[in-house]
This record gives sequence, C-alpha cells and structure tokens, in this order.
Amino acid sequence: MVEMKKYKLYEVSDYVTSKVSTSQLFLQDYVTTDCLLQNKCGRECAENLPPKSAKVTAYKPGDILISNIRPYLKKIWYANSEGGNSADVLTIRAKENFEKLYIYYMLFQDSFFDYVSKGGKGSKMPRGDKNHIMNLEILVPENLQVQKKIASTLSDFDKRIENLRAQNRVLEQTAKTTQRNTLPAFHDWAN
Repeated sequence: MVEMKKYKLYEVSDYVTSKVSTSQLFLQDYVTTDCLLQNKCGRECAENLPPKSAKVTAYKPGDILISNIRPYLKKIWYANSEGGNSADVLTIRAKENFEKLYIYYMLFQDSFFDYVSKGGKGSKMPRGDKNHIMNLEILVPENLQVQKKIASTLSDFDKRIENLRAQNRVLEQTAKTTQRNTLPAFHDWAN
C-alpha cells in the first residue's frame, strides 16, 4: 500500500522569483499567456518579445508554467528548456525531495483549474489568486521513488496520446489530399 500524505502546494513548491533580461532571450525562450495553448495542450513559440530590454521571470527545465489570466482556459506547460516568461504566467518549481513531474500532473488535473477559478479575482479577465493557489491541497506519496514511478507512467501515457494525435493529423491530411485528387470538380458534375 502506498503511503500518501496531504500537502499544501506551498509545502512542495515555490513561485520562481529569479529574473532574466529579455535581451538574453529568443522568441522560442519567451512564454506569455498568448503562447500557452488552451486545454492543457502545451505551448507554441511567442510572436514577440517585450519592446525594450526588461527583466522577466526565469524558468528552467522541470518548472511548471501556468497562465494566471482566465484560468478556466487551462493553460499549463511543463518546461523542457530554460527561458523567461511574462508576469501573467506563474512559474512554479517543485522543492527538493518532491518529484517535479508528479507535482505537474497534480496541477494538470481539471480540479486544479476549477480550484483556481473559484478563488480568482475579477470578472472580465479573471486572475488566479497566488495565495489561494498555494493553499491547494494535493496528495503526494511519501516515497520519492513512488512519486517518480507514477509520474513516469503518466508521462508514458501522454507520449502515447501525442503519438496518436500526430497519426490522426497525418491521416486527416492524407484524407483531404486524396479527396481533392479523386472528386470531380463541381463544373464536371454540372454537365
């Protein structure tokens, strides 16, 4: 039986406060709420950097980046590189002795985004309350190796799902190409 313990998020992670200059970043290193994809689909490349050199939050591999604007859009990304992010993106880093990927999967759940939305501030562009977020309770196995095993299993499922999505995109594109090449043009039907 796996020994589980209930923790507040602040007990297992911290907000990142270290900064990096945007003059040191490239577009692929910069994360904004606009480049985080809805419904937990990761991120795409930013379209622009801030106009002048500024200091932004520095993230590194294993950090969890979450859009703090309109949390119901479920924008989250597990960083696989280092870079910087805008102030509207929260950067959470797991504390030592806690598996980063396990913490990510605890925040990846719809229940996390529901929790953030309930504690949010504002109506037109609601924002998550940073203190409320850190008071989220999560269950964590006491054994670090168990945390790693659970995270690894969930990661394997994610990879399989992404592979299936990629295959579906290829099949859809093939079907569209085949359909365009085999269907007669409209004017051929009219005669």
